[in-house]
Amino acid sequence: MKSRLSSKLVLSAFALLASSTLASAGGWQTDTQGTSNWHVTPPIGQCNVSRARNRAIRAGIYRSEIVYRDENVLTFRGLTINGDRKEITFGNEASCPELESRDIP
Repeated sequence: MKSRLSSKLVLSAFALLASSTLASAGGWQTDTQGTSNWHVTPPIGQCNVSRARNRAIRAGIYRSEIVYRDENVLTFRGLTINGDRKEITFGNEASCPELESRDIP
């Protein structure tokens, strides 16, 4: 009885330690000045939404929102500096390659 209780206690302590270690791998991260930032790295070999949105901004598309997403592509729609509507599509790879960019009438 006593060994069973101690083994359950050890297992629960191990599970708690493992879950806290996994939780610290992504999410809120603090720097040395006490500032916290939310950061989750994308899976290896994939493009995440924030990286693709940053690339859309660098391509001249502002106020963009995601309109389509699947395992192969991410498509954003937004406005250019002139106020024209534009759509841009990125491949779901680590470098977020631009596949297509078109004006929307």
